[in-house]
Amino acid sequence: MKIETIVKSDTRFRDGLADIRIKTELGQEHQLDLPFRDMYRRCGVPSRRALDLLIVAGVCYIIDKTVSRADAADGWTRQLEISIAVSDTEPWKLVSRELAETLTFLTGDVWVLDFYQSPVPLFEVPESGSEPLISPTQAVSLFSGGLDSLAGAVDLLSSAVPEKVLFIGHYDSGGPKKIQGELASRLNEHYPNRFGIEHIRVSHRPSKGVEETLRSRSFVFIALGLYAAQAFGTNTPLYMFENGLIALNVPLTPSRRGSCSTRTMHPYYLHKIRGVMSALGISNPIFNPYALKTKGECLTECRNREILFQLADTSVSCSHASRRQYWKRKSANNCGYCVPCIFRRAALRAAGLDRGDVYGMDVLTGELTVDDQLESSTDLRAVTDFLRRPCTVGAIRKELLATAYFPDLEAHAEMACRGFAELRRWFESASLKSEKLTTAEHA
Repeated sequence: MKIETIVKSDTRFRDGLADIRIKTELGQEHQLDLPFRDMYRRCGVPSRRALDLLIVAGVCYIIDKTVSRADAADGWTRQLEISIAVSDTEPWKLVSRELAETLTFLTGDVWVLDFYQSPVPLFEVPESGSEPLISPTQAVSLFSGGLDSLAGAVDLLSSAVPEKVLFIGHYDSGGPKKIQGELASRLNEHYPNRFGIEHIRVSHRPSKGVEETLRSRSFVFIALGLYAAQAFGTNTPLYMFENGLIALNVPLTPSRRGSCSTRTMHPYYLHKIRGVMSALGISNPIFNPYALKTKGECLTECRNREILFQLADTSVSCSHASRRQYWKRKSANNCGYCVPCIFRRAALRAAGLDRGDVYGMDVLTGELTVDDQLESSTDLRAVTDFLRRPCTVGAIRKELLATAYFPDLEAHAEMACRGFAELRRWFESASLKSEKLTTAEHA
């Protein structure tokens, strides 16, 4: 499908951002919804390169949301040929192929990117409005509202350096923003005047999205973080906290191989992103300090476990938070049976904090079993089936190599084995109602 961005020359948002539309060859048109007032207030006038990155990522995200996979020839892999307006075409043309390959790995689609000169400035300082209030910031960190990003926030704020952190949250619906705000408010009780937070919406108008896979979400999240980091200097680091096992997303079943697995923080994807950013001249360091840690290790090694554990139940790791029709406890924050929730519970058990009664379903007491013929049981069956197979460093290495080669492969394979051992110990702490998990030997 051929898609072009159109920058309107006769209209502009009151916050100074250009009116940018995405138009498909089928005649569908979507307006990029990226409220810029708060970003300008916090970060000032953007650098052209950082602004271009944010526009490019926003456009790709909207395309990911609005072009249906069902219309693809194989029902999944979309062919996306995109023309995007930027402020400075030369550096973007140099990275077009590398960025397209990065997005192809991330989303499982085939991307072809072209860039052209925007006919009008993508941002102009608004005539009315307050001046930006830029306060010194030594680090920027993505803040999703999940347990890993919460642990990372506590780690950063419990350290003497950086002195002040800016947390960036992304949302396109109300739920994540609410959770991020609640956690930030409670963190501020313990770390007053140590951080600021901005919740940035990247969405589209006027119609609703047709896709729920949203593989490109991490690209727009990283772009938001780098945009903010650039405002405070080229050496200001961007932190993104996600445990290594979830980042690897080792396929639990053959059907989850390839692009059917999310790769939002996969080490190969981050390696590619760093290369693209370097070629663009965006030199801010990008770190995932948890890349070689299991989720349990992220929790047990946190710099202030007392505060982390006080706030843990407020965080949301769930990928099924909107599907509550079968939950026993519909007011819970997390379902308890999706892969992220299962990994979360195993990690909390390693820290001595696992409680099944704060989840929508407690799979360890049989509220959902591997034998239930429900879509809700799919992840539970996949995890238990995987754990019945021997888990060795060699086997994991082979599985990872089937996806991509990346730096520190051996260390990632060793970490994955430790992570799966956490899962096995959690399952062995209780019997599933339908059957008991058979322990497989592992190295």
